[in-house]
Amino acid sequence: MKTLFENVFIPDFDKDVFFKSNVLINNGVVAEITDSKPYADEYYNGDNLYITPGFIDCHVHIESSHLTPSAFGNVVSKQGTLHVVTDNHEIANVGGMGAVEYFMNEAKHSLCNIKFAVPSCVPATPFATSGAELGIDKISSLLKREEAVSLGEMMNNPGVIQGEEKFTVPIAKAKVLGKVINGHAPGLSGDDLLKYVAAGVMDDHESESYHDIKTKLEAGLKIFLREGSAEHTDNEAYELIKEYPDDIMFCTDDKSLNHIMRNGHIIYNVNKALRLGIPPVNVLKAAGRNGLKYYGLTSYAEIRPGMNASFIIADISNNAFKIKDIYVSGKNISHYSPENRNTPVPEKLQNSMNIATQSEIPQMKNEQACIRIKDGSLITEHLVDSSKTYDLKNDILKLCVFERYGHGNRATCKITGFNLKKGAFASSIAHDCHNIIAVGTSDESILKVVNSVIDNGGGLAVFDDKNLFILPLEIGGLVTSKAPHTIMEKLKHINELITKMGCYLTDPLGTLSFMALEVIPHLKLTDKGLFDVDNFRYL
Repeated sequence: MKTLFENVFIPDFDKDVFFKSNVLINNGVVAEITDSKPYADEYYNGDNLYITPGFIDCHVHIESSHLTPSAFGNVVSKQGTLHVVTDNHEIANVGGMGAVEYFMNEAKHSLCNIKFAVPSCVPATPFATSGAELGIDKISSLLKREEAVSLGEMMNNPGVIQGEEKFTVPIAKAKVLGKVINGHAPGLSGDDLLKYVAAGVMDDHESESYHDIKTKLEAGLKIFLREGSAEHTDNEAYELIKEYPDDIMFCTDDKSLNHIMRNGHIIYNVNKALRLGIPPVNVLKAAGRNGLKYYGLTSYAEIRPGMNASFIIADISNNAFKIKDIYVSGKNISHYSPENRNTPVPEKLQNSMNIATQSEIPQMKNEQACIRIKDGSLITEHLVDSSKTYDLKNDILKLCVFERYGHGNRATCKITGFNLKKGAFASSIAHDCHNIIAVGTSDESILKVVNSVIDNGGGLAVFDDKNLFILPLEIGGLVTSKAPHTIMEKLKHINELITKMGCYLTDPLGTLSFMALEVIPHLKLTDKGLFDVDNFRYL
């Protein structure tokens, strides 16, 4: 089957310009770029349209969408994201190697070209309890799989910098296999940053400001500009695309299905960059070519003879990218919906709640320390607060974590920034160990949502002091096999309830899910207690 795309603008990423020509594809491959009009079975009028390689999400945790890999890929591919590199340390922390292999097998049924970053830190640190561990042997085995293109983000920065064997050995094995080594370097600078890079780490996605990102670029790291649900990159940082046109890529990291459908996946990064005045050819390089080459997916990285015909046809005008059609290996997928296929779910993911019904909230060990959150950022502040445990007038609430893998650990602290006036909400998504986390205005309401999560085998629960509502997440307490539109409806209802309860955060559930992540500054709560990230110790 031959198709000729006539009079399209084609990016020349080496010269950073567009040129106009005809593109002939044959049997899923770009056959010719020509000013003539060769025979074709089908002709596509591309006047004033652009043809560009499909977008790539260079770092994503698919679990944050609550979708299985194939369902996630089918959703984002319709928005032009034809490739993703997913680090599934979320599901790995719950179900171990079997969970990662389940994701790898399930992903094969997707329209999207899903590649994998092998989880490197499961668990991230010894300061939280996970349901599984991935040691050196398991990491090495997974790195050898064809789907694996990188060693996942190295989150235990002190361990990497100090040269601990459980980090240096996987890095060395990844180097031998020619895999990328992903980083995670919030707040790193100076000698520590240089040591982190010298250890072999190649990229970072955790910086938000122009200054921090430029510092890391100058240290030799590639950068993924992140636009997730609860985290965003500062506008001025996008100027670095012009300064470092070959070293910057895009990612979402953690983005809910609601935000993907409402705001867009990688196309959101693209349109943000265009609105900020970044030249379109540089934007498309960051959205596609750079990441595809970086991960060795070179046959998709350009529009030229011999390349795979997976690309986007779009209108680029008025600082906006508007998709007209999307092709995967020469086939138009714009109106194509693949059949759902069932992949057997491991037993450990079907029964991941090893915790009894809770009857009381754990006692608070440090009544002076309070976590303060900031909308749109994962970085929290350590606030000293002497007010009473619940002070709704001053937005002082309780944050609780309940370990769900059978050890019985529980912890509580004060938190401000959610602004709830009644009720509580809870989640079995609590990065990265995914214990049960809840925030609320009373012990009774917190217990209500926590026990709902337990009873449903995982999920997202909200209680407004009258009504209880939950979205069950039956696969590892992280994802569900339900259809995307069903999940969308339930998520919308949950978020509306939380807003009516007084919380106006951009992504309240996403923000809550990161309050237990002990590798992002400054103060977090794990199942073992309140944790000072800067000094890597409990308070």
